[in-house]
Amino acid sequence: MKKLISLIAVLFTFTSSILLSFNDNGKNVKAATSSTTIVSTKNNGIHDQAWSNKLAKAGYIFKLSKDVYASSGGLYPSDFSNHQPYSVKYAKKIYDKKMLFKIDRIKSVKNSTSIHVVSKNKKYRFWTNFLTGTYNIYGRRKALKPVIKAEIKAIRTTNKKTASRSLAQAVKATANLRGRNKKIASASLVQLQQWLNDKNFANMPLLLIGSL
Repeated sequence: MKKLISLIAVLFTFTSSILLSFNDNGKNVKAATSSTTIVSTKNNGIHDQAWSNKLAKAGYIFKLSKDVYASSGGLYPSDFSNHQPYSVKYAKKIYDKKMLFKIDRIKSVKNSTSIHVVSKNKKYRFWTNFLTGTYNIYGRRKALKPVIKAEIKAIRTTNKKTASRSLAQAVKATANLRGRNKKIASASLVQLQQWLNDKNFANMPLLLIGSL
């Protein structure tokens, strides 16, 4: 409880300075898609490496989403050089295995970001789309939904008051959690603060992957 109170105090102390960063950073950001979120386009190589390290450290907490077999091009071989996707039939077969994956590499290209995933049993390795290819398994926990909802609002808005309210809602929702859920939400709040300070994919809360 003391740790959470300290975290809340830090978040509120820096809220004002965090929100001021919207105007400064807004000049150097662009949309990841037309309706999702905003990211910095500077130094993509540096950001890719930083985020790759962050995701790999998170471990096997991701699963493939249904979008990998919704149409051709959802799942690619680990050898991405030939740019030939797996068939929809094969992608669905892999999805149906419900395996846990780790994201170990990120590759940013114009207007999109690809992620490289490795199955927990090490038998399967693929490339897929960052925004639609996987989801964080903890993001499906009912107890964490209020935190996720508030964090998404904070990320998507460019309005200072809305961002401030959303951040406060996320902190309040975290305070109501217990055990493992509180630990996950608290870590996500720290990552949200990092995102608000510097809007690039490397700083995005891992809990939100698959929920945006």
